[in-house]
Amino acid sequence: MYLYNSATRKKDEFQTHTPGHVEMYTCGPTVYHFAHIGNLRSYIMEDVLEKYLRWEGYDVNRVMNITDVGHLASDADTGEDKMLKGAKREHKTVMEIAKFYTDAFFEDCRKLNIKTPDVVQPATGLIDEFIHMVETLVDKGYAYVAGGNVYFDTSKLDHYYVFNDHDEEDLAVGVREGVEEDANKRNKNDFVLWFTKSKFEDQALKWDSPWGVGYPGWHIECSGISAKYNGEYLDLHCGGVDNAFPHHTNEIAQSDAYFGPPWCKQWFHVAHLHTASGKMS
Repeated sequence: MYLYNSATRKKDEFQTHTPGHVEMYTCGPTVYHFAHIGNLRSYIMEDVLEKYLRWEGYDVNRVMNITDVGHLASDADTGEDKMLKGAKREHKTVMEIAKFYTDAFFEDCRKLNIKTPDVVQPATGLIDEFIHMVETLVDKGYAYVAGGNVYFDTSKLDHYYVFNDHDEEDLAVGVREGVEEDANKRNKNDFVLWFTKSKFEDQALKWDSPWGVGYPGWHIECSGISAKYNGEYLDLHCGGVDNAFPHHTNEIAQSDAYFGPPWCKQWFHVAHLHTASGKMS
């Protein structure tokens, strides 16, 4: 079987670390509102792929996260937390919002005959695992503490832009129009692994950590959940094409640093749904 691989930008023969077995990870929803048809289109296509793999005789372990910690409204570590925004909108707690929209998401999936993954893990349930991963990255020299936050040091990588070899100035966080540069970063593309200091002190969910009371960055949750349930080697990572940078790029950075490369060789990105009036991410 051949699949288009976003990492190599060509059709590659599908191979797994363990013959006949597929460790598969899907980026799940941020449960602050209903999923729209563009979101669900991605899950339909990933569902078809999983069912085809099973039909081909593969034993598949598919894992999905539920983002119920947040993430910030901007991938540049800025903007209001999406979960907190939903809670304010509906005058509920963050966890009430998370449960309501998680249930709504899986009810939509049921109507579309999308199979529930083998493992569904809310991010709030693995905080200790995220902290351990961040501690390990600090100990290995891939992360540093600055201004109360823990950052991944992208200068330690041989190659950061895995999916697109764009000019660094075009993609770098802190140089895009409207993005305020984080003065704590050593490098423009460094990203937060753990927050204790942010512009948004009303963050609803916080936990004790070696760096103070805070909460995980968005990117660490998928690496931590995959590490727990998929193990050291991931065969197939799925998600929308809008996740390729920076989310999946940062997942590769921190997971390769944690485990040693290559963590995941095959990437399956679903393109935007285009309508007459534009695209739905």
